[in-house]
Amino acid sequence: MHVAINKKIMLALLIVVLLAVCAGLWFWSSPVRGLFTSGGKSIPASALPVFEEGGVKLTSAAKEGHLAVYDGKAWKPQFWSGVNMGATTPGHAPGELSPTKEDYLRWFAQMKDMHADVVRVYTILPPYFYEALAEFNSGRTDPLYILQGVWAPDEQLVGADGQGYDALQPETIRLFEQEIRDAVQAVHGQLKRKAEPGHASGKFTADVSPYVLGWVIGTEWDPFAVKATDDAHPGMQPFRGTYFQAASGATPFESWLAQMMDVLALEDMKYGWQHPVSFTNWVTTDPLTHPNEPLDNEDMVSVDPMRIAAQESWKAGYFASYHVYPYYPDLLRYEEKYQTYKDSEGNVNPYAGYLHDLREHHRGIPLIVAEYGVPSSRGMAHFGPLDRNQGMHTEKEQGQIDADLYRSIYNESFDGAMLFSWQDEWFKITWNTMELDSPVDRRPMWRNMLTNEEHFGVLAVEPGNSADDLVILDGKTGDWDRRKNTASRDYDGYSLTVSHDEAYLYMLLQSKNGDWKLEDKPLYIGFDTLDGGSAKADKAPGITFSGGQEFVMKLGGGEDSAIYAGSAYDYHTWMYGHQSKMMPWQEAWSHSENGLFLPWRLPVGKPMTLPQTKEQLPFEDVEVGKLHYGTSDPSSDEFNNLADWYAQGQVIEVRIPWLLLGFTDPSTHRVWRYPYEANGFKMTESKAVKVEPHLSANPDPLDPVAYKWDNWNKPASHERLKKSYPLLQKAFGELGQQPPKAASPGKVDVASPQAAQ
Repeated sequence: MHVAINKKIMLALLIVVLLAVCAGLWFWSSPVRGLFTSGGKSIPASALPVFEEGGVKLTSAAKEGHLAVYDGKAWKPQFWSGVNMGATTPGHAPGELSPTKEDYLRWFAQMKDMHADVVRVYTILPPYFYEALAEFNSGRTDPLYILQGVWAPDEQLVGADGQGYDALQPETIRLFEQEIRDAVQAVHGQLKRKAEPGHASGKFTADVSPYVLGWVIGTEWDPFAVKATDDAHPGMQPFRGTYFQAASGATPFESWLAQMMDVLALEDMKYGWQHPVSFTNWVTTDPLTHPNEPLDNEDMVSVDPMRIAAQESWKAGYFASYHVYPYYPDLLRYEEKYQTYKDSEGNVNPYAGYLHDLREHHRGIPLIVAEYGVPSSRGMAHFGPLDRNQGMHTEKEQGQIDADLYRSIYNESFDGAMLFSWQDEWFKITWNTMELDSPVDRRPMWRNMLTNEEHFGVLAVEPGNSADDLVILDGKTGDWDRRKNTASRDYDGYSLTVSHDEAYLYMLLQSKNGDWKLEDKPLYIGFDTLDGGSAKADKAPGITFSGGQEFVMKLGGGEDSAIYAGSAYDYHTWMYGHQSKMMPWQEAWSHSENGLFLPWRLPVGKPMTLPQTKEQLPFEDVEVGKLHYGTSDPSSDEFNNLADWYAQGQVIEVRIPWLLLGFTDPSTHRVWRYPYEANGFKMTESKAVKVEPHLSANPDPLDPVAYKWDNWNKPASHERLKKSYPLLQKAFGELGQQPPKAASPGKVDVASPQAAQ
């Protein structure tokens, strides 16, 4: 349920506007002239041709229904391939704006190598971001363009209680207008901003206006805020400004958006520039009607770009932009016509069916998908059609799905597609792990493999200062020799060594008596992280552990491997069975002494009723404790980023995501308490992870390896381009810079859009 429950707290931004030049010339074009400074260093100005009419400069504009750039002779429309970029690195909250100028320069080069033409950012970034963009683009005739976002005042719109509030309140308007003006001044290199927590500050001197493809103001609109605004102003006259206006029949919220875009246009014109303008929209507030959407708030209100227009004096024009993911909302799964829609290649494609309806509604104006994608995460948050789920994809699957979505966007006659996202970000949250991933301020300190939102990037951000710091699941032990923090113990016939990093607890098991034969003799491993639990487990028959175990792992032959949670410790059945009554529940599960262990599961869908068919949709969950066999060596053709364990000869290597061991924050040793005893979700400190391996039935317990580590506040990390990167590089290279595809005749009826007036 991407961004339905957790709005993306990503900070990033883009650029707009260049110094005014000669005025009063008609159809005059030339490179932008002169120099600007960056950190005291002169940087040649843009070599891009600039179109000038009546003293107004443009390098990009909406022309004949498409987004185009000026090539010195004519306006050239193309299909725009881009990526969204966040503003964090591990160990930092988004408001800290931690990426450096060197990070941006490196990323820009990698983006261009992937054939991306556009980077989209969500908010004003520090001055050195714009300096880096200007420096990177200097002298290039194929620059990296920017879609500059302006963050809306969500705290005022949504409210601390989540009820949604009137956008036309004076304070909301004041805050948004100030942010808009600051963004325009930043892009033109004309902003001085005082330090304020969570905001970029300093002296902005780099003028990147020639590289601005467009502005995208706002965030994914909360439907309750839209409704509150519309309900508070019945009969409101449509806004009519200098450069933007709301059409007859526009809602108060749409008039407010027209007013905010007019503020931006007026500010842009202070520098003699115009750029295309849009606002963020998403499926939840689209202008289409979805009769079989099971959640009321997902089709409660509409924000219709077709009821806003640019005045003739705004030569740069106006375009529509939407966030469209293949798995949410549920209308993509349950709208009957989307389940039978065939795309241009003759394949059933619900995602393309929705895109088709969206394109039909927005005839005559440029239309882009400003966010799309799937994550390469170990966990999952929602099912989608055609297995385009919100998570649990290998990196190759991620690349294949993202490339298919990209092609669908092109084939349905859109003008651009902005992939979400460039880099993985550790601070992210998602609805089905956010309570277990606590406390909030510690989330950036570790990599939660089960939180899908952290793993949308094509650039993996992994633990360790370099790849040499990682434990690689490959059956080789050289990387273990380099580990600084380990604990080991010898057992009868084998040994166990334990280590860790910011993402995993690692285990190395070495046989002393020949190769492992797990299909004949499974290995059972107990994990004791706090007081309580059972020394016996139904999933480990005949074994008595040295103490109460919170989790038990079985490593067997084939796919017969999994980690199980003690039933009284299992948060999933406590929350969704005992508390919420969404799934079956047994009283015996609440008593740890029963020795019952349950599959480790995450919810991916709550019970709902389809409004058209009245079909009752059951609670949905997925087993994330099922262990994936494979190698984590990126240089191997068999590489699998989801791999949990690997066996070769006398060596077994295992890596366990921290959350699968009950850690809500491994950087401070926090685990959740037994929920039945605590009567809720509460945390406590784990003194150690006691790991106890058994190769056969054994009535006598063994001495466990008691593994401890120091707290950390500065996580180590390094980058790696995912296996999805070359797949997207190929797709972007095939379609990027191609002319947008002409709109095809309607294959299905538009889903009753509210008519533009």
